[in-house]
Amino acid sequence: MIGPGSGVAPFRGFVQERAATGASGRNWLIFGARHLASDFLYQLEWQRALKCGVLARIDLAFSRDSGRRVYVQQRIAEAGRELYDWVESGASIYVCGDATRMAPDVHAALTSVIERHGGVSAEAALARLDRLGADGRYLRDVY
Repeated sequence: MIGPGSGVAPFRGFVQERAATGASGRNWLIFGARHLASDFLYQLEWQRALKCGVLARIDLAFSRDSGRRVYVQQRIAEAGRELYDWVESGASIYVCGDATRMAPDVHAALTSVIERHGGVSAEAALARLDRLGADGRYLRDVY
């Protein structure tokens, strides 16, 4: 689940449903915003979900809290090997949020991860993302 800013809101429902139904399997949230102190939406819920094992992993990117701007696409690149392994093991990718800047940057980061860790060309990586989309495993709700 990749959801910067208010794009994280739908993922609350995903995690809540998993908790309510006792769903198994791993899930991972990559969240980004400007400031940790003021913009970490639903912070306590994510921390509880992580603590009780309903959420397996969370990676955070706060773009204005240091001299270096960090965005979700950097977190995707940093975790590329593991993210690629999750996808190859059957994981789905959900992206929600800004269509103008975030979505194309995340798409490019995912393409790069597949290219690098899958040992394929950029064109083959794009085709892999297209196949994931056609199979309902790469879903984007961007606006």
